[in-house]
Amino acid sequence: MAMAEPRVVVPLRRREEKRGAERFDMELPLAVAGGQGGVTRNLSLSGLAFTSRQPYVVGEHIAITVEYLLDGHNFPLRCEAEVVRCDPCEGGFTIGARLASAFLE
Repeated sequence: MAMAEPRVVVPLRRREEKRGAERFDMELPLAVAGGQGGVTRNLSLSGLAFTSRQPYVVGEHIAITVEYLLDGHNFPLRCEAEVVRCDPCEGGFTIGARLASAFLE
């Protein structure tokens, strides 16, 4: 009887990954209450990254509205988030934020 080849199991996350949920690359317009607009870079159940022309302070709590378009209908996703990083990038800043709450309007 032939022996089956061993299967290689590839984890969904790398061991050094600190995020609690898988991120998905998406470019969606967003607005920050009291601030300027921006564009998401990626989203997950626990956080998001976006680009902005203005910086935000690490630890700052922000209200974000992500404009999600599906089948011709706009579904604004309103989120409360805490800024966890703010890095300079071409044309502005890349902001990383941990979601505290989110709901569809």
